[in-house]
Amino acid sequence: MASRISKTTVPPLSPSSLGFRASLARLVSPLRRVRPRVPFFELAIHRTPTIALYRNLLRYAPDDNIRERVQYLFRVQQRITGTEKTRKQLLKGYKWLDAFKKAREGDGKQCAILQRYSRLIAAKMKKEHWKRLARQEAAWQARLRSRPILTGSILKATLFNPPMPRMKPQPAVISRMIATRMKTRDRRYARIERLSADLADLRAEEAFEEHAIQLAGERGFERVFSGEAAPQWRAPVHETMRELHALLDRDVQRMATPPSRELLEMVRAARREKIANKTRERQRERRGEILRCTVRRARKGPPAHVLVRMTPAERRMDRVVRGVVEVGYVGIVKQRMGMKLRDGGKGLARENGTDLEGERLERLRRMERHYWLEGRKRRKRNARMDDIDNQR
Repeated sequence: MASRISKTTVPPLSPSSLGFRASLARLVSPLRRVRPRVPFFELAIHRTPTIALYRNLLRYAPDDNIRERVQYLFRVQQRITGTEKTRKQLLKGYKWLDAFKKAREGDGKQCAILQRYSRLIAAKMKKEHWKRLARQEAAWQARLRSRPILTGSILKATLFNPPMPRMKPQPAVISRMIATRMKTRDRRYARIERLSADLADLRAEEAFEEHAIQLAGERGFERVFSGEAAPQWRAPVHETMRELHALLDRDVQRMATPPSRELLEMVRAARREKIANKTRERQRERRGEILRCTVRRARKGPPAHVLVRMTPAERRMDRVVRGVVEVGYVGIVKQRMGMKLRDGGKGLARENGTDLEGERLERLRRMERHYWLEGRKRRKRNARMDDIDNQR
């Protein structure tokens, strides 16, 4: 059966059939989809009409608000790569262009629509303007809160950084620089170890060749790592090790760098500014303003090893003296604990009457005795009334 099928031949096509096939191919070939080798947005057949549309929209735009809106939309949507989305936006652009042209020709309805649209854009632009100002101000305030401030001390020189002013918080650039230099120094040491191992291998090869030559003779063994070739093998390794040691010596020199005069003057100025700032803080606190440092100091307590040895009364007094005021009960406790008051205790003495003399002091003492006697009488009278009520 197989041999019989292989011997059968297909009859040739007739001339009319070949002609029909050729005409059909001519008709179908132009309809076949040709996929370009580049994206559609890079083809001139897309770019040229789109640029023409953009220019005509800007040319026929009724006012500056609509013109800026067209520029914004084209700028936002210029990265669209989908064919359906691009076609939808281009149809919208041509629709706008027809509306702009009708308004230019005097169509009252289109003019009213575009004027209303322009007012909406103006209101939105004004709103966005104030939002942008608010965002910029918030970003600036955040930068001010986290800006590095000189603390008045020096960051000592190490293998990874020269003498620098200490800042709080420390800038991330300095931290990354120190971390990078630490990793680089570790890599250099690791490379030196590998090069030392290579030198040891070269010495072992040289010793092996020398021993082999002693056993076999000069003619029986060819020199590769020993003799005149040995320095040529070791020279690149020694040169690389000298460069690495020079770089490590530069780290040691960086650690031995003394602080410059400009750095010392900068640190002194920072210390003066810190003292002036703390003085202003204390003055603001004495005027009654509650600052962040005020709350922090009030919430703070003594160290743990001191706190465990304090009695309840001492703990209460410690909480009292962390206040800002220097009069009243707080002032009395501070004076009792030997703290230095701002006015030398004059305000506290004026409040308690200890700065009075003569008749004024005697009058104050009479008023104090009268106060205590009157309080004692009232307590006794209240106690008698309670007893009467209980008997009833």
